Amino acid sequence: MRCAKAWGTEFLPQTRILPLVDLVITHGGNNTITEALHFGKPVIVLPLFWDQYDNAQCMAELGYGVRLDPYRFTDTQLHGAINRLLSDMTLRRNLTEAGETIRARDGLRTAADLIERAATA
Repeated sequence: MRCAKAWGTEFLPQTRILPLVDLVITHGGNNTITEALHFGKPVIVLPLFWDQYDNAQCMAELGYGVRLDPYRFTDTQLHGAINRLLSDMTLRRNLTEAGETIRARDGLRTAADLIERAATA
């Protein structure tokens, strides 16, 4: 496994960082899952509560990530998940295509246009 760098601060511009990473490790909140898909990144999800369990399960069932128990996973399980997700070229290709499709839909502009039309109707 190659060495990774980790850093943090009070605020990180996640949408500017995600394009630069190979893999996302998250608790599985909607924003991070959506942004990981937007940028075509595999995820390791360690759900803690509410929607995070469903998000973790969906990502695992779709094959876009691995769900681990945040209180019981072992180093071997985490390293195995990282290695599997980073070495799977089919997964990388599928996620790249999914991200390109999502970005091409231009959801932000589409949603803004729909809201503006509804507000003026």
